[in-house]
Amino acid sequence: MVLRTTIPAVVTAFACIIYWASPYKPEIIGDKHYVDYVLQIVGSLPGFYIAALAAAATFSNRSLDEEMGGKNVPMLDIQRGGETFNVALTLRVFMCHLFAYLCALSFLTCVIGVSIMEFAPILKQIEAENAHHSVAAPVAFTFKYAVVGWFTFCLVRIVTITLHGLFFLIERMHQENR
Repeated sequence: MVLRTTIPAVVTAFACIIYWASPYKPEIIGDKHYVDYVLQIVGSLPGFYIAALAAAATFSNRSLDEEMGGKNVPMLDIQRGGETFNVALTLRVFMCHLFAYLCALSFLTCVIGVSIMEFAPILKQIEAENAHHSVAAPVAFTFKYAVVGWFTFCLVRIVTITLHGLFFLIERMHQENR
């Protein structure tokens, strides 16, 4: 829970505060700006996550198929034939779920980023045409920054969970289960 929401929310809020407190506010939407640069990076991630998923699924280490250690062993509900089974999570299954989740999240973040890039000119035009006398400009402004905030949250979420996944992929995959 902390990795999926708390840390990304805190980092996103901190980034927003720094942006709003800054005397110079760089453009964040458009060609060669924040969303564009992040989109270029995030667009390449699904392939890496699929490769990590394949590595986790096929790596030959027997300890990967043992139950995860610790006081509170994570459990996984599996539904088969209308029945639900509660089984202890193995490190292999955990890593497969983790990298599949990251692949889906990075794909969703790409879709959000492309949508931002496509709708940005429309929002800028609404803001410019209605800057002084309309409700449309503040609504467009708020919508634009809310979507960019969500995009940033997804980006920080990807980075945080990727670092966690890399720890398991690099460190825990090569150790005996403790």
